[in-house]
Parts: sequence; structure tokens; C-alpha cells
Amino acid sequence: MKTSHLLLFILVVTGVLGSCIYDFNPQVDGEGGYMIVDGDIIIGEVSKIRLSYSWSLVDTTATQDEERMRILYQSKMHIEDSQGKRYENMSQEAGSAIGYFDMREADPSLDYRLVIENTNGTYASSWGRAIPPGQIDSLSFQINDDLGVLSILVSAHSSDPVPSYFRWKVDETWEYHAEIRANYKYIYTGGPDGEVVPMPDSESTYRCWLSDSRPEIMTASTEKLKEDRLVNHQLYTIGNRDWRISVCYQPEVTQMRITEEAYRYWEQLDRNGKDVGGLYSPEPSELRGNVSNVNDPYELVLGYVSVMSVAHATFYVKDGIARFYQRPERRYAIPLVLNNGYQYLEAYQMWRSPATDVWNDNGYWLGYEWWPDYCLDCRYDGGTNKRQPEWPI
Repeated sequence: MKTSHLLLFILVVTGVLGSCIYDFNPQVDGEGGYMIVDGDIIIGEVSKIRLSYSWSLVDTTATQDEERMRILYQSKMHIEDSQGKRYENMSQEAGSAIGYFDMREADPSLDYRLVIENTNGTYASSWGRAIPPGQIDSLSFQINDDLGVLSILVSAHSSDPVPSYFRWKVDETWEYHAEIRANYKYIYTGGPDGEVVPMPDSESTYRCWLSDSRPEIMTASTEKLKEDRLVNHQLYTIGNRDWRISVCYQPEVTQMRITEEAYRYWEQLDRNGKDVGGLYSPEPSELRGNVSNVNDPYELVLGYVSVMSVAHATFYVKDGIARFYQRPERRYAIPLVLNNGYQYLEAYQMWRSPATDVWNDNGYWLGYEWWPDYCLDCRYDGGTNKRQPEWPI
């Protein structure tokens, strides 16, 4: 059965719609059951390897769940070097599908590989040695002429005499705000006489922060350039209605240099994703990674585990500077104006909270505006209201 759509769905994609976040776990129009190995061996850091498996629209039987459980909870992982030293999985859960390996003291002059053991056999990645990551010269952003797209750009180079094959990963953090700022909070005392008091800054739920990883495959090569250098290379783009850019956005870029073979793999995988469903989409078997079943070399395993060292860089994009974000039109809830304890309790029981004072034109206090909690509490959109110490105030 043709399975040309398969490789697009190796990564879990997070969709962002308005101010709500939904996890999207895709199916595959074709065969399922291929083991997926996602991660790299990073010398000098703690490496993370994740195991999963593909599943299919055409197979909705319980065997899917059985296979998933077997892969997730019976697999054991370790990393070994060319001198026989083992780096064990530090995960607290025995047989976890996510492995953490402390490679901070690993010798960069040695070769390494990942080994996975489960009931299907022993799997191993090809041996590899870390390549110096090159230097990140700068990170920047650029807004296109019609103010619709913001591009994140990187400039990088290497001092090696051979062309570089770069790959990047990006972890992003962004600040966003609740629809309404709450200046007060309600303290329920157990009876009808609860009170409204000022909201301390330390408890404010107006500002929140959320983090995620970019799903794009980001690669580039200098093999056709006169110099082993990239200048303002575009990593990815963000639209002007994307809430991640609404206040302050921080991409943390991880740069690595990989082998030409790994580069060809990621380039082909990216093309497969962009050409999904096309007439000339290749079979998965035409794009094997570097992980194989030692006991059954014909078994298809998806993923490419590189051995590498990395370079990091980050910066902030503030919308007050970029003036790029276009807030979508929304219908707001209608607040209630309340001014006595019985009303407060009733509103509190309806998941509402006080926000601001209301005064008439003559300076007479009318009460507090009470809004639905989801309008006042940014945590409803999945973030935290605890600011990182280094985040711009």
C-alpha cells in the first residue's frame, strides 16, 4: 500500500486558533506501525530522545493502542561511545518513551550511537562524531512590505575549510495578555459577606507566558556559496495576526552542523511534507534514516539521530517596537456592574470576578465590573503568570 503521506506527520503539530490552543495528533492515510525516533546526541548537554510510532486512518482497531503501549513502555534506551562506555537513560520512569542522557562530560573526539531495545529486537543509530556547530553571528527579524509577515533571520558562519550543512531548532516563548486587566479580586469567606479587595501585583493574571517548539524543518547549506557563511537566512515566518507576536516574543535558536547525509535526509523529509499527496511523493522506504533494527535490517524505522555539538542564541521581538501585530476583532462578554455582597457571591458562583470600578458622570460610585474569569485570567489559554527573571519588564 502506498504510504507517501507518512513522513509529514512525524512531529506533533500544535495549532493556534484565536486565543485557544489545541493539540493536533495527526493520522496517516496509509500504513501505520513504524517506529519513530526523534532526537539527537548532543555532546556537552543533556540529550533528549523520544520514541513514538505512526498510526493510520485505515487501521482503527485496538491493535493500535496495544502497539503504542508496547513501544512506549517496553523500550529501553542507552547511548554508547566507541570505547564501550554507556550513558544510561536518566528518566525516572522505567521503560519510558522519552530518554534523557547526560552527555555534558562526553568526549567530543569519540564516536557515539543510540541503542534501543524492545520486544521487536535491538535498534541502533549509525556511529557518528560531533561536528563543531559554527558561530551564530546574529539573529534579527524583518517585516515584509505589506506588513503581513514577519521573518526570523539568522546569520552564521564556520571556520572549517569545507562547506557547512546547518540545521536549526527553535524553542519559542511569548508573552500575551488577558482580555481585561483585573484590578481587584473577590475573597470568599464562606457566607454572603465576601469582600472585594485590590489585586496584588504578585497575583495578577493579566500577563502570561507560554512556550513551545517550532515544528518546521530548518536547514541550509553553503556548498554552492563562495564563502562558508550565511547572511540573514530566513528560518521561519510569523503572520501579523499570530498571538505569539502580540506583546513580546523570544525565539531561542539552537544551531548545529550535520553531515551531508543527514542534511539530505532532512531536506527530503521537508519536501515530502510540502508535497504531501502529490503524484510524485516518494515511498517512506525511499527515505530511510540512520536507525535500523539489528535483527531485521529490512524493517523501516523513521528518524535520523545525529551526533553534534550546538550553539545557542536568543533575542526578543517587542510588538511595541515592531508595531506589527493586528489584533483580530472579537466579541467581548458583557460585564455585570455589582455593588453588594449578595450579588458578589452569586457572580462568584457563576465563575465571574471583579475587574474595575464603575463611576457615573457625577463621580458617584456604582460598583465593580464583574467579568467571566476567562476574560481576566490569561492562564485559561495554557500559560503561566510567573515571569522569568530575565524577561523584559
